[in-house]
Amino acid sequence: MTDFDPPRLLRSPHLQTLIGSRGRRHWVKARARDLLVATERHSLTTEDGVTLEVWLSRQHLDAPTVILLHGWLGHADSSYLLSAAAQLWHAGFSVARLNLRDHGDTAHLNREMFHSARIQEVVEAVRQIESVHATGPCGLAGFSLGGNFALRVARAHPLPTIAVCPAMDPAVTMRQIDSGWAGYRLFFVRKWHRALRAKQQAFPGDYSFDQALRLRTVSELTDLFVSQQTDYPSTQAYFDAYSLTGNTLQGIRATIVYAEDDPVIPCSGFLNLPDTLHLTRVARGGHCAFVERLNQPAWIDRLLTENFSAALLPEAETGQPAH
Repeated sequence: MTDFDPPRLLRSPHLQTLIGSRGRRHWVKARARDLLVATERHSLTTEDGVTLEVWLSRQHLDAPTVILLHGWLGHADSSYLLSAAAQLWHAGFSVARLNLRDHGDTAHLNREMFHSARIQEVVEAVRQIESVHATGPCGLAGFSLGGNFALRVARAHPLPTIAVCPAMDPAVTMRQIDSGWAGYRLFFVRKWHRALRAKQQAFPGDYSFDQALRLRTVSELTDLFVSQQTDYPSTQAYFDAYSLTGNTLQGIRATIVYAEDDPVIPCSGFLNLPDTLHLTRVARGGHCAFVERLNQPAWIDRLLTENFSAALLPEAETGQPAH
């Protein structure tokens, strides 16, 4: 597959990011119409009693299944996730779009709050999807923080895995959001405030976020959140629990796709990683976008489809060995 080369008017990383996140919603939903008609909501419960929600779109019984994980404060219907799901669906894959805890209007499902180190519930959810709901062999893909989760799931439960612009070093990502273009800080702070209000409304006797709702940076919110809502002794200890830099992923076989111009995830997190990881570095693409035309599948959608076809479809259907 050729490298991503957007038209000149779409080469701004900020424009790419905004279009990928919000600017293509109308066209994405139109392309996803058949997928959405075939979609069913299911609840998954882990051994520890955690309930997560998955949106399943199933094809014939032997169709391979791709499990998709959204990014932080996103959800199963986020434009970038739905765009990838539609492309996979049209290529014959079943698709499972998993909502992480407290995402996608699921704040009421669990009393305890989401945080990024809660990996075991996601591992168990992926295992349940594979064993109970999948229609064939499974692959896993995640975007941004979902890419970080996907890589950690692959460490515990190996599947063909692709991480798109994954958050490798959360401390660096947080600083980038707060110190970069102010629009990103406002975007994430507002969405986090909205998530906190939803949790407070769902459990009014357990949560009051008046102090948090007055804060205006991701770093301030994170410090307060870690101290009040987790057992970690410091923000850095919390970050260390899900950082994937250095040799953390030693021996894990997965593909990481990232853009050099990503305004949210700095490229420094992709240096000196284990050689078992396959890195696809693209000069442009913004954050999880890679958009060439508003009304067409994104480049990353096609890459996911091609890679999972090679990994999950029989040789007779792909013309190349499956791996």
